[in-house]
Parts: sequence; structure tokens; C-alpha cells
Amino acid sequence: MSHLNSIIRESDIVCIDKLRVDRKTFHILASLATNIGGLTDTNNMSSTEKLAMFLNILAHHEKNRSIKVDYIRSRWSVSQAFNECLRAILKLTPLLLVSPNPVAEDETDDRWKWFKVGCLGALDGTYIPIRVRTIDKPRYRTQKGDIATNVLGVCDRNLNFTYVLPGWEGSAADGRVLRDAVVRRNGLKVPEGNYYLCDGGYTNGNGFLSPYRGYRYWLRDWQGDNPPPQCREELFNRKHTRARNVIERAFGVLKGCWGILRSPSWYSVKIHTRIISASSFVT
Repeated sequence: MSHLNSIIRESDIVCIDKLRVDRKTFHILASLATNIGGLTDTNNMSSTEKLAMFLNILAHHEKNRSIKVDYIRSRWSVSQAFNECLRAILKLTPLLLVSPNPVAEDETDDRWKWFKVGCLGALDGTYIPIRVRTIDKPRYRTQKGDIATNVLGVCDRNLNFTYVLPGWEGSAADGRVLRDAVVRRNGLKVPEGNYYLCDGGYTNGNGFLSPYRGYRYWLRDWQGDNPPPQCREELFNRKHTRARNVIERAFGVLKGCWGILRSPSWYSVKIHTRIISASSFVT
């Protein structure tokens, strides 16, 4: 208990360093996990301690044997607490995921004021390292040769995730993952008249706006000594990529916050995909 109290009661600096949330946010999350997620106290461990261990593992990719030393618990107790918290956090999905709002008519942000008519944010895919059985490695191997899962992320212009679909093999094309997200019963829903920005890996269609192909697009194409846009297509692409870059920054924040997403873990693919979802919800 002294170790737990030193994290969640003494200083926001320590709490953020260990759990990636400040003390107020931690207690709010603990209350939600208990009252809505179904996380309960046991005879020997409080729900608060379970949540602290859970966030500690996510934040620093700590092994159970390390957590058991810090909290003076058995490895079995740590494992049980982790799985209970994971289930509780996933039950909070409707509360933790943000409902996107379209860009307002009076928007002044130079990145977004060009997309006033129905733009909700941006989407893209990212790779999360993962461990799989040897027989499954070809399916999870990316173009760069890494073993990873292809994760579709959708966010609003404030870096808040509005939808996440993990679990697809690293060899899957981004467009295929998006098609799966759209046709799922509880998948990605884009209201009529609204749309998300996406890169050239996706095709234009209802709800999705990609750049002009065959013209300069990426931010590096406009930096340094590179010339300014030479035609209207390049001008559109530059404004498009500046706004769409919000999803790249959202992924950067997500991976920077949770160490368990930066290297393969020993959890099964099923558990690891749930971890990715839970991490995006509490970022």
C-alpha cells in the first residue's frame, strides 16, 4: 500500500510518470471502472490497486515478475488483476471514445478551415509489433519485414480517437481493413454528408476524402528547398496533408504514452488486440 500511495497520492509528476495519468484522472477512471466496468475489490486487493498495476504494465511494458515485486503480490494475482481491468476498461468504450463534430463554419485554424463542409477528422493505419505463432508469421509480416498487426485509427481534429480497429494481419492492405470496419455491425459509421481525410492508400468514396494521385502530397515534399504548389491539385494536396497529419500525431501520442505498444509482448493475439483498444481509449 505504501508503494501505491506514493504513486496516486503524493504527486501528479510521479503519477503521470508511472501511470501516464494525473491523480484526478486516475481516480475518475477508477470510479468509472468500478461503477460501470464492473471492477471489484477482493479480500486482499482493492480495485484501485488493480487499476494502478494495469496502467503501470501498459505504460512501461512491465513484466508481471517486476510488478509483483513492486506491489508485493504473486504473479497470479497480478495476472488476474490485469485481465479484470482490461475487461472493465473495454466496457467503458461508449464513454471513453469521443463522438466527432464536423469542422465549424467559423473555423479559424489554418489547417482545418479549408474543410468546413462536414469534415470529422482523419484516419489511417499503423503497425503495432506483436508476437504470433511461427505458422502465422507470413500473414503478419509487413512490407518492411516486421511482425505486426495493422491497426486502423480514426481521430477528430483534437487528437481524440473516435474509432479503433486492431487485429488485422500486418500484410493486409489499409483499404481492406477500412472496408472491414465499414461493414461491421458496430463498425465505423460516417453520417451522411460527413467525411474523414485519408491518404492515397485509400480510395475516394462516400465518407472518405483522399488526395489527388500523381501529385506531390507528403509534408516532406513541401519542406526545405522544394518549390511551392505549382497547380491547384498540389495546393489541395498540401492543405490536405497538413490537416490529415493529425492522425499521425495521434498515433505518436498513443505509442509514446504506452510502452506496451512499442515492442512485442508475450500476450496472445486476442489479448494484445484488446490491449491496443484499451490503450487508445484511455490516452
